[in-house]
Amino acid sequence: MLVGVSERITVLATTYRPDAPEFSREIADTILRRGGQVRVVLRSSLTANSAVAGHAQWLAERGAAPRVVDRLPLHAVLIDDSLAVVTEDDQDRLVRDPVAIDALGAAAERHWERAVPVTPLPGRSNRAEQVLRLLAQGLTDEAVARRIGVSVRTVRNEVAVTMTGMDAHSRFQAGVRAAQLGLI
Repeated sequence: MLVGVSERITVLATTYRPDAPEFSREIADTILRRGGQVRVVLRSSLTANSAVAGHAQWLAERGAAPRVVDRLPLHAVLIDDSLAVVTEDDQDRLVRDPVAIDALGAAAERHWERAVPVTPLPGRSNRAEQVLRLLAQGLTDEAVARRIGVSVRTVRNEVAVTMTGMDAHSRFQAGVRAAQLGLI
């Protein structure tokens, strides 16, 4: 069903199932190559799962537009604004009613607008990941530098590059986004 998307797929994800079509890289790639749009809004608690965080980064690197929000009322996939699949209690329900589709579309748009964008992290290195983890443990820049054997300037440069990649204006904001993405 998702392979037939011609314009846009919008996903409101409250749960993660590895076999769910809305988490298929093959399907997302097919839609994007056709010039379609993939919009994914993830409940922030999902990004603690490394597979979900990795999928969000993968989408962001391909120009798709994943976003993260604290709460979502339902798990739904809207297809070309004409069809939807709503998941409740592990049961998928197909929705074709235009009024229901419009209501789901409006709800999806509201959540989309208030969600935090996931931006691709440029050339994330093992050292950048180490720095993030150590800072999350409360170490100072100086302590991080000693621990990984680099200069304090290198640590601060890694932090600056990471903050830019996350479009974060403060270390606190970068920490929140890193946590939402499951990086720490």
